[in-house]
Amino acid sequence: MTTTDPFTGKTDSRYATCIATDTCPLAAEIYSSNEYWVKATSLLHTGPAGTVDLPDSPYARNYLMSSHQHGTGNASSKGNCQQFLNPLNSAPVQRALFLALDDWTNGILPPPSRVPKLADGTLVPPLPQSGMGFPNIPGVTYTGLKTTRYLLDYGPDFYETGIATINPPVIALPYEDNPLNGPIYPSYVPKTDSDGNDIAGVRSPEVTVPLATYTGWALRAGPQANDGCEASGQMIPFARTRAEREAAGDPRPSIEERYPSFGMYYSAVMRAIDDLVKDRLMLCEDADDERARLLQAGLDKGVPPPSGNLPPQANVPHCLGQAAKK
Repeated sequence: MTTTDPFTGKTDSRYATCIATDTCPLAAEIYSSNEYWVKATSLLHTGPAGTVDLPDSPYARNYLMSSHQHGTGNASSKGNCQQFLNPLNSAPVQRALFLALDDWTNGILPPPSRVPKLADGTLVPPLPQSGMGFPNIPGVTYTGLKTTRYLLDYGPDFYETGIATINPPVIALPYEDNPLNGPIYPSYVPKTDSDGNDIAGVRSPEVTVPLATYTGWALRAGPQANDGCEASGQMIPFARTRAEREAAGDPRPSIEERYPSFGMYYSAVMRAIDDLVKDRLMLCEDADDERARLLQAGLDKGVPPPSGNLPPQANVPHCLGQAAKK
């Protein structure tokens, strides 16, 4: 789809050249939540004025990996950030999408795009915090800091000739959201639920059946405190018990309150995995490993253990269906 730049007046499309030559590739574009905070990814699926959602290109599908940082973090380390790093791993979903992309070349459409949208209120400004949805968690700083994309001034003819006569461009502080640095292309971030986890996108089982708040953004600790921690995200665990939660003043329900029994947690994990398999966003060959990992993670974080040994684990329902077809 062609769009018009509100500042330069130019009209173009990412696919204009390949459409003219009938050489457009098919693409599954996968973004972490971090890309919305640090790289203004919302502009890839909104108009450049930030007022409307764009329809999918016939050559691409877009997927937000909900609540993921850029890459996979070490949950036992804070690095130079304020909170523990975000350990969510998008590899199982990516493997499924790689096969879906391969199927697309044979005429089988991939899963529909899953990104936050302006139209349904899941793509929002980071401030006010109440509108974005992120809860007030004791010990966690929320500033709404995100990157700003400007039409920077590289000289009067740069955007026609590509020759910069002002390089680097003049930048005034503060860097973010400062009209003195040039016209601003509005960008947005994924809205969160009351736990602080992204609502839209491909929600991994850890986001659907959470043991913590996972974010795609983080803030630095130390001398650069509250500056952006770049590609990092955060893992902010839930309290184990209601008493611990209330003593800390944490508004997020505890593990004890969410999952009163192992059976409840087990069933929720199975549904979350099965939904992804059904939607072709997880492979059956990954489902068993994911289930075992998630069940152990729940026990480690305070989900009540089953009485006796772990019960025999049933197969994911949609994997049973696939096995029957073979």
